[in-house]
Amino acid sequence: MLYAIFSDIHANPQAFDKALADAREHGAERFLCLGDVVGYGSDPRGAVKSVRAACGVTLMGNHDAATAGLIDTWNFRMEARVQVARHAKELADDELEWLRELKYVYRAPGNAFAAAHGTLAHPMDFGYISKESEARMAFAELARKGLRLLFVGHTHFSMWCSIDAGGHIVAERADELKLEKGKMYIVNVGSVGYPRNEPHSVYALYDTHLKVVRWRRLAFDFDGYFKRMEAANAFIAPWLRANAEVARRGGG
Repeated sequence: MLYAIFSDIHANPQAFDKALADAREHGAERFLCLGDVVGYGSDPRGAVKSVRAACGVTLMGNHDAATAGLIDTWNFRMEARVQVARHAKELADDELEWLRELKYVYRAPGNAFAAAHGTLAHPMDFGYISKESEARMAFAELARKGLRLLFVGHTHFSMWCSIDAGGHIVAERADELKLEKGKMYIVNVGSVGYPRNEPHSVYALYDTHLKVVRWRRLAFDFDGYFKRMEAANAFIAPWLRANAEVARRGGG
């Protein structure tokens, strides 16, 4: 089975539709979204419509939960709070209800893998996995559930980390990962619609037969994105403009 796994669309249906088309061209059979369908971007209704139609499983992200009124935004950046409030007003009642009903964790058939927006331990808290201590907690939870592979998003940084039987952790950013016996893995699929930490639109393909993860890094339409954000009178973060410059120079 070839899974296409997306995360952090952030109200950018144009980027999602491009990633979806790429996944289909590569033969993906099942489509998962790990959350944050809305937030930050200019078109929450378009994003909800596209993800809802394409993905057999969509999980709850922190921006989804906030937009649906399930959590407070006290710890969000100002621009994130503004967009959450705006998106909550723009979405139709049935779209908000769809967000409210999203699950926090997915367990694939045959225990092939688990997925969550931030982490498997206390998924409703939307914790990050960005430090070794956080990775160890996630690996411990993965082991308790009898699994060896976890897919997450949330950090907007595509990478993987593994732990062996001796407790040694390795972390790396790569284009491809071949799973090895005797190890557990956490795979961050990156962000499709909000390139905060790298100048691409990123998602992952996972072949459950070959046990191979491949990241697909696609050109992000910064110019079109900025025009849509400006038309919506939405804040454009300086790191997005910095990543646009990196992309123009062919970096990243």
